[in-house]
Amino acid sequence: MFTASCLFSRIDKATPACLGRPLFAVVLLPVLWLSLLPNQAHAQLPCIEAISATNSVENQPLFVVEEQPETIILYDDTWRGALRRFFTEGEWYFSWGVSKEWWGRTNIRISQPSQGNDFAIYNVKGIDDPTWSSVFGAQYNIRFGRFIDEARTLAVEVNFDHTKYTSVNGQTARVAGTIAGQPTDTNVRLDDTIFRYQLHNGANHLMFNLVKRVPLIGAINENFSVAAIGKIGIGPMVPHSENLILGNYNDVGKKQFNNLIGFTRGWWQINGFTTGVEGGFRVVLWNPIYLEITDKIAYARLDNVPVFQGTARHNLWMNEVVLSVGITFGGGR
Repeated sequence: MFTASCLFSRIDKATPACLGRPLFAVVLLPVLWLSLLPNQAHAQLPCIEAISATNSVENQPLFVVEEQPETIILYDDTWRGALRRFFTEGEWYFSWGVSKEWWGRTNIRISQPSQGNDFAIYNVKGIDDPTWSSVFGAQYNIRFGRFIDEARTLAVEVNFDHTKYTSVNGQTARVAGTIAGQPTDTNVRLDDTIFRYQLHNGANHLMFNLVKRVPLIGAINENFSVAAIGKIGIGPMVPHSENLILGNYNDVGKKQFNNLIGFTRGWWQINGFTTGVEGGFRVVLWNPIYLEITDKIAYARLDNVPVFQGTARHNLWMNEVVLSVGITFGGGR
């Protein structure tokens, strides 16, 4: 019978004394230990295949791609979008009308260095000219604007008044200063042989206005609704001068393209400034058609109005009543 003792005796004989028993311990003891473990404990030992599968590169993704939510643009905040909204989403309006003006007295200062003239004509009285010759020959008024708030009560507006100023023929006024190099201070009858001063085509007020609308009767733009209107603005004067000073008539040239407008010459001159306030009522006759009646007070300053071989300067106070018919349009009306 082959027993462990026989095995040990054979190993002892075949192995040098210094190696036999240590070698036996290294080789056989782990084998015996594993064989004696309970089944449960043996089952709890980690499986090589399981460890290999856990560490397998094939089961590990190289990178993770996160799914991004879809982006939907609901509001275009570029300058093109803002420009498009300005012209398509707001309430716009345009009107044309006629007017009647009353002018305050003014002092007109004349400077003609080549003539030796530097004098003033005091308290000159002026009148308008409501003669109706054509649509653009009368004292007409144009308004073009847009409401800029959601409630449609605040607007910006371009405001043009083609008014006319004419000195009253035959009035007597004080003239003081230097004429032909000689001092003078006397009362002079201003007739067509001595003095005629006209801004007849015309005394044009171009204003950029801020407008406030306050509903009084009915909702905004409802048929037969009434709203109060208030305006304030400032802008350049664009006069056309026709005048005769001490018998000398001023010629500004023909009304043609190359002589249409300028600062010191031309049929119209960009000359001085105007500012004013305006108030009244807007009545919607049948949306989008409305009627507007307003009263306007304006102050204008003119500094280089062409006269014969010189210039004139003066101010103007104007009271104006305007009756206009208009139309609203755009996305917000």
